[in-house]
Amino acid sequence: MSAEYQILSVYAGVFVAVMIVAYAVVKLSKAKKKPKLAQSLLDHWFPAFAAVAFVAMVHLFAREMTKDLFKDLLPSKQVGGKDIVFEVGGKDITTDEFYDELYSYYGDYAIYVNLKRAIIDLSVPTTDALKESIKTKKAETVAYWQDLATSYAQYGYTYESIAEYFLSQYDYFSVDDIDKFITEMVKTDEMNFAYLDENMDEYFPAFQTSKKPRVVAHILIAMDDPTKPTEAEAARLQAVKDAIAGGMSFEDAAKEYSEDSQTNQDNGLLGYMDKDTSYQTNFLNAALALEEGQTSAWITTSYGYHLIKMMPSSLDDLKEYDEFYYALLASNTGMSNKILWANALKLNIDFGGNAELEAAIKKYMGVEDEE
Repeated sequence: MSAEYQILSVYAGVFVAVMIVAYAVVKLSKAKKKPKLAQSLLDHWFPAFAAVAFVAMVHLFAREMTKDLFKDLLPSKQVGGKDIVFEVGGKDITTDEFYDELYSYYGDYAIYVNLKRAIIDLSVPTTDALKESIKTKKAETVAYWQDLATSYAQYGYTYESIAEYFLSQYDYFSVDDIDKFITEMVKTDEMNFAYLDENMDEYFPAFQTSKKPRVVAHILIAMDDPTKPTEAEAARLQAVKDAIAGGMSFEDAAKEYSEDSQTNQDNGLLGYMDKDTSYQTNFLNAALALEEGQTSAWITTSYGYHLIKMMPSSLDDLKEYDEFYYALLASNTGMSNKILWANALKLNIDFGGNAELEAAIKKYMGVEDEE
């Protein structure tokens, strides 16, 4: 079945389904006044059909124009009777695979998506350990999306709509693509983190100076209005102050007195933060002013009173947190594409002699002057 026939079939099927639903709504409605939208669709079925047909024609036209646009850019190399767009790491990306992407993307971005996925997949071996990481990441991601769907159900959001939003950030547009999405995320992190570890001497010093990365913990005494503590709130605050003054360690005090249920049993550990972390101003400034091992004075936020401690924050300590690597990447514009291209060169990327295509992709990735 041709792609054109499939496209027309989809549009025809949608039109017929809508008309059947409209007919059923009108016929089954017990109201004296029939639903206006459904009745209008039935009364004006021909204009509706013409509109659907027009959209289908535009879709077909766009597809044909896009093919023609890239025809001169595609290499003439063939394998098994199929044209090859590019080859990376010994894997050929055919025009069939390329044109599938053009349903959703146009221009150099269509090629970039295929190229990026090929580089990431081939740069990071799918080991047993990686499979476990993917399995864990998928479980965490699905649970997170389900929690969001539950929290925002009153606004009309569903698990599917939440999932589709996040999938679209990685250029996937179906919930069925979740395994591909998770695998790409995990492999992307592995590839990026490995590159940063190899080049940490180049990037970390400036980042450390400008962003002041660190690991922190805190003790929270929750209050409805920290400017006007109730008698009970003031008593809880005084109790932890007395305990620390009497020699109790910060970590033990966090376990016994902190009212942050997400961190108190982990010695109050909040984890990685830096100058760009989204903490309230009082908390952020107090945390950034600390030296390793120091504890702040009590400070207030809208949550209540906090005591903050800077935990061991050597480079090795920071590397325990994915957030550190994400922050390091974000602080260097174009770093993700630079890493992608570096791995492409390791895989001996070959555009089959098509200098124009190679120049277009390198320009898109911002590596046109890289060797």
